Amino acid sequence: MKNAVIYARYSSSSQTEQSIEGQLRDCYSFAEREGFSVIETYVDRALTGRSDNRPDFQRMVADAKKKQFQYVIVYKLDRFTRNRYDSAVYKHKLKQCGVKVVSATENISDNPEGVILEAVLEASAEYYSLELSQKIKRGYRESILKGNFLGGTIPLGYKSKNKKLVVDEENAPIIKWVFEQYASGANKKVILDELTAKGIYSPKTGKPYGITAFQDALRSRKYIGILEWSDIVVENACPALIDKETFYKVQERLDANRKAGATKKAKTDYLLYGKLFCGHCGVNMIGDCGKSRNGERHHYYACRARKNKKECDKKSEKKDFLEWYVVEQTIEYVLTPARMEIIADGVIVEYEKEFNTGRIKELEKRLAKVERDIKKLFNMMLKTDSNAIMKNCENKIKELELQQTDIEIDISKLKIATDIRYTKEDIIKWLKTFASGDLFDLEFRKRVIDVFINSIYLYDGKVVIYYNIKGGKQVSYVEMLESTDEIEESENGESAANVVNSTIDSNRAVFGYQSVKCTPRRRASIKTLYLSRI
Repeated sequence: MKNAVIYARYSSSSQTEQSIEGQLRDCYSFAEREGFSVIETYVDRALTGRSDNRPDFQRMVADAKKKQFQYVIVYKLDRFTRNRYDSAVYKHKLKQCGVKVVSATENISDNPEGVILEAVLEASAEYYSLELSQKIKRGYRESILKGNFLGGTIPLGYKSKNKKLVVDEENAPIIKWVFEQYASGANKKVILDELTAKGIYSPKTGKPYGITAFQDALRSRKYIGILEWSDIVVENACPALIDKETFYKVQERLDANRKAGATKKAKTDYLLYGKLFCGHCGVNMIGDCGKSRNGERHHYYACRARKNKKECDKKSEKKDFLEWYVVEQTIEYVLTPARMEIIADGVIVEYEKEFNTGRIKELEKRLAKVERDIKKLFNMMLKTDSNAIMKNCENKIKELELQQTDIEIDISKLKIATDIRYTKEDIIKWLKTFASGDLFDLEFRKRVIDVFINSIYLYDGKVVIYYNIKGGKQVSYVEMLESTDEIEESENGESAANVVNSTIDSNRAVFGYQSVKCTPRRRASIKTLYLSRI
């Protein structure tokens, strides 16, 4: 099973905890259906998706570096981020850690040009991240240098007072006991059972500690007086509850256990996951593996209905060949000079829509209005003696200050993006990097599939591929059946190549398919299968 985490968020006081519970319920159902093992949940309450200051979101991005999970599950992609800029930057960061973002309720939520534009932005994410970090971290740096707690779950053993972490005299001895026990070699389960027996629950969930939450608590450097946000680290910013010798002894033991567990885990990435469906029944195809008589491990895509319920007759397909085949067909028929022109035109239109000076001016007007509203509320507080009115004004000012921060961040991002003007020639040049890539390079295949493939329906004798060229949502099984019926009817007297060229402009193509081993030696014979119709 692949490890996954869930990220959930609701953005304002007008939404409720039920919003989070509903998101988590759907995400857990998705994980169970797809065979993922959920090892952690990250939840930000009453925080916008546009703000970088989302404590659990930042913790999730930081935890991805530990490489203990391969997927981030969100209810919808807008729960991850609200704009394409942030999406590109953070997906890039996660991808560097081998982590992919998947949606429990959708696969593609934007138009195809937007998907490709996001890939272009991601290619520049390193530059964007560097520029942006210099512009928006100053305020957070000043706050954390003052020893202020920037939000999130307060660790066991602390409480918050005047924006600072202070010692919780009641629970501080408990966390000291936990560290001492684990440093001395005690078993995690024994410690957890003892905590549960004493009624000590996770501050985040209000439930007994699980293994993952327990390990996260032991990793927190707040216990030795260090506060962190992104790459900002401030020592002696809060009271230390644990001496450094004990803390680092615990870290050594955690690292040793993690490395021991990691050696037992398979590291296979199924590149078509979430986009590949069975042509026989419409159910998604999932990763599977098995051993041959000589003990060699082989990886496949299997119809979930056949694997789990024996309800379909679709044969399993070899993973490496299928991924290779799909990518080669894409390069052969999609990345032609004429289609690159069409794609580039669409991406430029989308870019101009997303990043332009008109949007900056619009945001600046909104910012000015928010600032005026804050000033009015302050004046109202000065003129009243009513505690109720003052309290109401304070709450509204807090909400407006959050909006103010979000708008300022969005303006900074737009200014960075509008300073870099992509031309049609730039996009075509970027597209050509796909046309000349190495088909046997796993990372290259991954890039092509992520950017261009909308969905794939696989039969035993043919494969129907939908590309991110036209339309927006992922193509359903019923829509696929209707469109392929049209192709069958139009095929009379036409060569298969002509049919592919005409249908691909409507974002779909039908290729002949046969399971053969994907090796350079077989390449010549594979080419003969390209458009053979069964």
